[in-house]
Amino acid sequence: YRDRAGRITPAATVPQLKRFVEDGGILVAIGRSTAIAEHFGLPVSSALVENRPDGGTRPLPREKYFVPGSLLRVAVDTSNPLAFGLEKEADVFFDNSPVFRLARDAAARGVRPVAWFASATPLRSGWAWGQHYLDGGIAIADAPLGKGRVVLFGPEVNFRAQSHGTFKFLFNAIYYQAQ
Repeated sequence: YRDRAGRITPAATVPQLKRFVEDGGILVAIGRSTAIAEHFGLPVSSALVENRPDGGTRPLPREKYFVPGSLLRVAVDTSNPLAFGLEKEADVFFDNSPVFRLARDAAARGVRPVAWFASATPLRSGWAWGQHYLDGGIAIADAPLGKGRVVLFGPEVNFRAQSHGTFKFLFNAIYYQAQ
């Protein structure tokens, strides 16, 4: 929907979105839009990086990691309101989707993983080059911000018919109450 939303810029749009959440709103980000977490200063980062010799990180290159349009299995924290009605495992549509790591202070700041890759071989259908890099990575996270919440869905929980298995995540997020 981005092409219909007008021009979105970090300088003009992000402060307004952040104020909306801090005032009690809930922001649901899916796929690449989860990059908003960095702009909000949330304690999450990409899990799909490798260390550089200078101590920094860089995204994993395609020669090491590539998972286009596949179904992957995630573990689910069914005690989280975002997972109401789901089983302890779910299959998600994954198309080189974002995967997160939580910073050391994430739990203290109330950020919780909702779904994560609990295996080095989460592939259920399709293909996954370097799928072992996903092991332990967070697929869905729930982060408080001010009086509101930011819900980060790395996988495409609303993708075509596959989303029938993950609609509950999306609808639970829509009905989620700021706490």
